[in-house]
Amino acid sequence: ALLPQIKKLKEENLVMQEEGVYRLSVIGEIIVEKMQPLLKTLEIFEKNEDFWADRKLSPIPPYLMKRINELGDYRLIEPDLSHTFDLNPEFVKYLSASNCVHIFFSYFHPQFPSFFLDLATRGVKVSLVFSEDVYSRYEEDFKKEGEEFLKLENTSISILNRKDIEIPALVTSTNKIMILGLFNESGRFDRQYITSFEKEAIKWGEELFQHYRNMSREIKLK
Repeated sequence: ALLPQIKKLKEENLVMQEEGVYRLSVIGEIIVEKMQPLLKTLEIFEKNEDFWADRKLSPIPPYLMKRINELGDYRLIEPDLSHTFDLNPEFVKYLSASNCVHIFFSYFHPQFPSFFLDLATRGVKVSLVFSEDVYSRYEEDFKKEGEEFLKLENTSISILNRKDIEIPALVTSTNKIMILGLFNESGRFDRQYITSFEKEAIKWGEELFQHYRNMSREIKLK
């Protein structure tokens, strides 16, 4: 059954036969090397087709979009109806177990200020990047928590005030996990997160965080 397929590969110069042994040609080796990232990319999208089809992907820069396969064996975390008004329990668990947390977010949750302050007070290194709208909310309603947060040596806050780019809902990279939240095509965040513990995914998430941090300005206590 294999011989007809091998014959086709030989005709396309993808396989060579030497002394009764078949092996990949140089062209075949190059193509196979390029196939692996493609197959892994297809696996990423096929794993949760409905989720990816309804996400705004433009906030992911092209150089990282090309490496979306690095998310690896990710999980999709969906909203827990029993914690509708609370932070996602898994989100809290993963960040609380980390010793270095980098987060960009452009949606606001009233429990964020106390949660990040608690992390930093316990010695976790926390770097936050806010969209301008989120920072305005912090300034108006949680100024005290923000000042207490910035008094600590292991913290930083930056603001992304650009209006000419589309941004994700949330990007988190810690020493243990990567978490990604994207707005849907209607521009709403439905509290679905992509999470991955793989090293490549954590590095990918860190690069995405730094992409937005590099466009932001850091806030200092007056």
